Amino acid sequence: MSDFFIPTGDYLRQFIGNSMIKPSDIRDILKKRGIFSSSNDKKILGPLLVKTGISPDEFESLKESIQTKEENPKVQTRKLVWNSDETLVNAIPHDFDFSGLIEDPFGISTVDNDPCFSLAGDGKDHNHLVADIVIKRTDKTKNFGDDTSYHNCSIELKLDDNNNVDLNITIKHSSKESLSVINKVSSRVHNHLKSNGYVSEEPMKKILFGDFTNENRVDFLIELAKSKEMYLYYKDIKKIYFAPDEHVKGTKPQEIEWFEKKVKDLMFKGEKLDSSIYLIKPELKKHLKLYSISSSHELNDSDHQGTCVLNLYFQGMDANSELMMEVDGLNIQHKLASENKSIIKLQVLKFLEAKKLELYDKYSHKAQSHA
Repeated sequence: MSDFFIPTGDYLRQFIGNSMIKPSDIRDILKKRGIFSSSNDKKILGPLLVKTGISPDEFESLKESIQTKEENPKVQTRKLVWNSDETLVNAIPHDFDFSGLIEDPFGISTVDNDPCFSLAGDGKDHNHLVADIVIKRTDKTKNFGDDTSYHNCSIELKLDDNNNVDLNITIKHSSKESLSVINKVSSRVHNHLKSNGYVSEEPMKKILFGDFTNENRVDFLIELAKSKEMYLYYKDIKKIYFAPDEHVKGTKPQEIEWFEKKVKDLMFKGEKLDSSIYLIKPELKKHLKLYSISSSHELNDSDHQGTCVLNLYFQGMDANSELMMEVDGLNIQHKLASENKSIIKLQVLKFLEAKKLELYDKYSHKAQSHA
């Protein structure tokens, strides 16, 4: 089936059955045909389209409903030491190499746009660049309408406003596949800047699990989770995931001894979890490896009223696991299109970027050793 195929019969029934196509989408098409129904049930509305078929324009409008599915962007931050008087726009060529990012001999996944670096925001800052990449995935083993999905990722480069020394690299992705692609771009950027003398020979800095002592990792995650930035207001810590650290030497507190004998790792769900003795007492924090924390927040300004959950977590359980941030469970009082929800999620994550880097410098033993 090509992109120009218009589904009929069972294919159309599968297509309409996609959860992203709402009864209101079908009713709008029927209304334009002069067919009116008081029903809001797809089981009643759908067969009317299946029996009569759909036009190319109607098919395109329904496809847009599927392709604008709400994304859950995830953000990671990396740093390089800038070592040049040049601006970023001069350091990164407009025709930067984005070729060969996906090695897929079967053509299931492809880059669906022509990515390039351009000035971010209002286009006035020559030390702030961004590149967006859209990945198209086609899986013919799935039902018609579910067989094509789009995944967005981006890389943002910004020279620190304060000292023009730190080059912050922010990567955004929404799936494992898009993470793999944007990691390749990040490596190419680093290699290009290093080989041309724009950055120092130091390795790229990432926020890793092993960059903290157990105590400081707890303090770092809790303080970041409690951040109040722009229209984001902290409410409560709802979930934590941690494990005992069996490699800590010395006498173990009684609570930790019981914990190590009975439990390999543990997830707490509830309210006011930051008041748990495990996260307050230094003698207990020393023996715990905190991997993730989820906090609830309010969004409150003239344009945004609602709630969300902020998830902070390390991807794995080893020292080189990188910190990930994402916004989940976004509920806005007034109705918003899915793509607008994704934009708000990304805004919230960007609000926290400066705070995250500030707290990393405060709590990371690596940052402190370079101070």
